[in-house]
Amino acid sequence: MKRLLSSLCIPIALALLCVPVQAEDYEHWSDSSYEFHNVRRIYIDELQTPPDVISSPMKARRLKEYYFEQAEELDDWTVVMPTLLPPVPPSPLAAPPEPAEQPEQAEASSAELRHVSSSDPAAGLPDVPPAAVPDDEPTPSAPAPVAAELAKPAEPPQSPTDAIPLEAADSDLYVKAAVTTYYVGTGLIPAHMEWESYMIRDVAYDRSGRPHWFSRRISYPVYVPNTYVPLATVGVQFIVYDVKTGKAVSMSEDNRTRGSSQDLYGVYKRIVDRFYKNLKKDLKE
Repeated sequence: MKRLLSSLCIPIALALLCVPVQAEDYEHWSDSSYEFHNVRRIYIDELQTPPDVISSPMKARRLKEYYFEQAEELDDWTVVMPTLLPPVPPSPLAAPPEPAEQPEQAEASSAELRHVSSSDPAAGLPDVPPAAVPDDEPTPSAPAPVAAELAKPAEPPQSPTDAIPLEAADSDLYVKAAVTTYYVGTGLIPAHMEWESYMIRDVAYDRSGRPHWFSRRISYPVYVPNTYVPLATVGVQFIVYDVKTGKAVSMSEDNRTRGSSQDLYGVYKRIVDRFYKNLKKDLKE
C-alpha cells in the first residue's frame, strides 16, 4: 500500500513542477497618515496606453472601457471620469521626400558654421580691421541693470498641483494609470522527466485457488525535450493623488506573466480588479 501511494505522489508532484511559469511582481504603497475615510469625490482619468506599448487603437479602447467600467463599481463615492473618445485610426505612412540634388561644391551647412564659430571666435567676421579706439576715450561699459529688473522677484517653484487637470479641481482624489507592458512572448521550459501512468487489471489467487481481481497503476518516466511556450505579460502602474496638495498618497505597480497566449486581456482585467479592490480597502480605513 505504501508503495502504491508513493507511485501516485511522485507523478503528481512532478506534474505540478512542470506547469508553465506564472510570475507575478506586485508593489503597493499607501500613505498611512492620509485620511482616506474623508474622501467623497474621486476623479479617474483616462487610462494611458502609449503607442510603443499598445499599437492598436482598438485594443487600447477596449482596455480603457474596462478600466472605466470597473470604476463605476465604486458605489459609495462620487466618481467622475472624462468622456472616452472613439479610437483614432493610425495615419497612413507618407513617402519620404526625395533628396534635393547637391552641387559639386556645396557651401558649409549651418551646423558646420556653428561648429566653426564655436571653435574660432574670429570665424565669419570681415577681414577689415576694427577702427582704433583713442587712448583718452573711455571704454564703453555694460549698461547698469534696470531698477525694475532688480526688483523683479524670483519665479516661484512649480506647483505640485500642475500635473492635475482642472476637471479634477473639485474632487478629493485624482487617479492616474498607465499600461507599461502588454505583449505575448515565449518562455522556455527546460528538458525534464515527466511521469506517465496507466491502469492494469491483475489477479491474485488465494490458498484455495480462487482468483481475486484488482486494478493497479503502473508509472514510468518519459523524457520531455526543451519546449517553448507562449507567455502573456501585462504591467500597469497606478498613482493616486490628493487634489489639494498634489502629492501622491497611493501607488501600485502590477506586473504579471501567465503561460498562455489567449489570456492577455484576462491578465489585464485581473490587474485592474486588484487595483480597485485595494482602493476600496484604503478608502474604508
